[in-house]
Amino acid sequence: MISLRVRLALCFSCAFLAMPFCNAADNPRGWQLPRFTSDTATLYKLASSATGANGADVMVVDEEESEVFDERGAEVRTSYMVYTILTQAGAEQWDSVGTSWEPWHEQRPEIRARVISPDGTVHALDPATVGDTSDTDDELDVYNNRRSVRAPLPAIAAGAVVEEELISTETKPTFEAGVAGRFYFGRSVPVQSTRLVLDAPSSIPIRYDIRLMDELKPERREENGRVRITFDHGPMAALETEVTNLPSDVPGYPSVSFSTGTSWTAVAAAYEKIVAEQVAASDVTPIVNRLVAGKKSREEKATALLQYIDREVRYTGVEFDDAAIIPRSPSETMKRKYGDCKDKATLLFAMFRAAGIPAYVALLNAGAREDVSSGQPGMGLFDHAIVYAPGEPDFWIDVTNEYARLGQLPNSDQGRLALIARSSTLDLVRTPETGSRGNLVTEKREFYLAEDGPAKILETTEPHGALESTYRSMYQDTDNKDRKKDLTEYVKSQYLAERLDKIDRSDPVDISKQFSLTLKSRAANADPQT
Repeated sequence: MISLRVRLALCFSCAFLAMPFCNAADNPRGWQLPRFTSDTATLYKLASSATGANGADVMVVDEEESEVFDERGAEVRTSYMVYTILTQAGAEQWDSVGTSWEPWHEQRPEIRARVISPDGTVHALDPATVGDTSDTDDELDVYNNRRSVRAPLPAIAAGAVVEEELISTETKPTFEAGVAGRFYFGRSVPVQSTRLVLDAPSSIPIRYDIRLMDELKPERREENGRVRITFDHGPMAALETEVTNLPSDVPGYPSVSFSTGTSWTAVAAAYEKIVAEQVAASDVTPIVNRLVAGKKSREEKATALLQYIDREVRYTGVEFDDAAIIPRSPSETMKRKYGDCKDKATLLFAMFRAAGIPAYVALLNAGAREDVSSGQPGMGLFDHAIVYAPGEPDFWIDVTNEYARLGQLPNSDQGRLALIARSSTLDLVRTPETGSRGNLVTEKREFYLAEDGPAKILETTEPHGALESTYRSMYQDTDNKDRKKDLTEYVKSQYLAERLDKIDRSDPVDISKQFSLTLKSRAANADPQT
């Protein structure tokens, strides 16, 4: 998986503050008080006097995220928030502050925070309590050296007001051809005021897309060679749980997507160059010639190469430093016999090219969540890499789906916007969808009735589409005790059989042939009443 950071910030909501906001021209943040003001009494009064929390545990009264880019495209991201702890549950849930960072292109984040108690006592965060630890990936088979800074908040309790600021500074751009991000407005608790600021040199094209906030009117200012776009939003009620299984172009939460890339052509060409440089360091021709020897058709050659990678290279990601974006060379992946999605996709791309099969690496955002915004070119919202091989027919191949036949995409990859890494790319393209008619299971049941005694039953199952790889994975080991137990219980209940005599299945790793599973029983009860 490509570990490109997605800017997410779920927010909270409440009613209007009792005192007015100042003019944004006088205060770039838009709230009445400067950050970490010495007038803590007024800060506490403003933050704690807001109403409309409606039983919430926490109320955010002011939140801002600013993304400031330099001429290179490197950014300084500042996240600021003031919130009031309303209950003991809120104190337990919001008792720390922290963020993650990537040392290969970022400085260690700066953290400032303080807690103002109801009696007016100010408790500043002790820098000595800030811990810097490994930020492990949720996936057990992905390794990285991302870091996380985190610290406990002092004197946190119901009635306290918390003020915090986190500053992350890039030492170099994440991706020189431009980045893309998405900022979410609203949280699981009420939010009084939210602001997003995008600030960049006039030479960098800032594009944005507002979702589910028709009333939001951004302010754009251009002066001294820089462009500043500000999105101010007022009170928001606590967000409800996101509706699942939405279409990929339907957002689940209010958000602003933005990017700094000049075009998808530029982003695609830049990643094509990265892939080409990695491939140039390896010669896969000898092994490709051996694998495709005697193969005549494009499909036969492609299947042989894909099957080799499926058998020889397992999915494991070592994403230290810029390997979060840049794939390993094919020779390194073959030597280690493992790789993540972009490593395996680059290896298959190199092998296809050596076999005379046109192919390209393609990037996408996999899964059921909101898709990439087509109008915001940049790297940052992609999290997966596959292979696109144009021809008759076109092949879209997910090399991490190790039991899929040529051209079978898992459901998580279907119908998603993809960036084909080639200089001729003009826009994102949508990956093909199999549809319910293509993802199906056919079942053939044969009954051999005896003149006297139990019947013989043969049940043959053939999965199609994205379901086929699932079956191949499930039944790769016929001696699996749990799987055999499940099938035995199925045959007994379905056919009133005394036992399951035999399980036959085609070779799960032979993706050149249709997979089938056959269950045999010679002791089926022909008369359910006996």
